[in-house]
Amino acid sequence: MSLMKEYSEKIVAKLSQVCENEESNIKKAALLITNAILNKKHIYIFGCTHSSILAEEAFYRAGSLAEYEPLFAPGLSVTNTKPVLTSLMERNEQFGRDIVSCSRLEKGDILVIISTSGKNAVPVEVALRAKDLGVRLIVITSIAYREFPSNHSSGKKLLDTEPDVIIDNHVDPGDATMEIAGNLMGPISTILGAFILHSISMEIVEELVKKGIEPNVFTSANIPQGMGKNEKILQNDFFKRILMMP
Repeated sequence: MSLMKEYSEKIVAKLSQVCENEESNIKKAALLITNAILNKKHIYIFGCTHSSILAEEAFYRAGSLAEYEPLFAPGLSVTNTKPVLTSLMERNEQFGRDIVSCSRLEKGDILVIISTSGKNAVPVEVALRAKDLGVRLIVITSIAYREFPSNHSSGKKLLDTEPDVIIDNHVDPGDATMEIAGNLMGPISTILGAFILHSISMEIVEELVKKGIEPNVFTSANIPQGMGKNEKILQNDFFKRILMMP
């Protein structure tokens, strides 16, 4: 079997695990977000280093909800910070406190925190501080990391922050599916995370439609009808604040 074929089979097997085990949690997350949308609350997505890719994946994305807002913080993305520094930053507990204190998070908002290991200080501290504000918390993490020690001073991991919903991405420790010449390869957390986020989005749209609410879903600007549909969203003052310059 070719490496590509084997890798694809490993991906499909993990996607099946998510489907078989996490559907009810994905529906819970969707219902929580649906209610927040109906109450004009904000929906934020946060992750560090490669998990921040998923906040970007859902934001201003064809086929994604206009309500999503990334909670980006300097020093936590490999797109604008040298990667070794991002690894140090995500273990800086004070920085987690500063992120929340400098944010617009308010009671009743939703915060989706993505961290496969769930053990680093920043996502744990962001979760704890957000809960103190009355923010509803959805966590996407790997329960397989449960036995690994936390980098947070409390010893808590993301699973211990009393989230409203926990979604297990079923990623094995090391985020690898293949071993090639002694090297662990074939990472999978980004693929599974994107699948989970977009599954939540589709459930939200179905819930909104049931309630007679027209969902705000972006269409690709690269097809004829795309710009017209998106312009309608951009005329809304709520989305202007999220998506446009002041």
